[in-house]
Amino acid sequence: MGRALLTVSLLMAGCRGAARPPPSGVVEVKVTEKGFEPDRVEVPPGKPVTLRFTRTVGPTCADAVDVQGDPVRHMLPLNVAIDVKLTAPASGQLAFACPMNMYRGAVVVVGQ
Repeated sequence: MGRALLTVSLLMAGCRGAARPPPSGVVEVKVTEKGFEPDRVEVPPGKPVTLRFTRTVGPTCADAVDVQGDPVRHMLPLNVAIDVKLTAPASGQLAFACPMNMYRGAVVVVGQ
């Protein structure tokens, strides 16, 4: 019984903070005092996805977001939704982070 509970707990902990895009392809990502929430977005390979960032806290180093492979630094004004459109790679992940790299997240390719 204890081993099964531990396994379930570990599986649930691994899923915390993950999101999958709804049919619209838009995933809401909040910038809070904890950083990016969710910090993991799971998408099928090669599919377009829009990350809609909304910063909800004033003083934070996450007043902008850098997305791997995107030369544009996306500024995140307080309480304004900013859409970042991208296409998932064939495999692996695309990282995103605040300019100081203190808060990080990733778009992770899952499935076939």
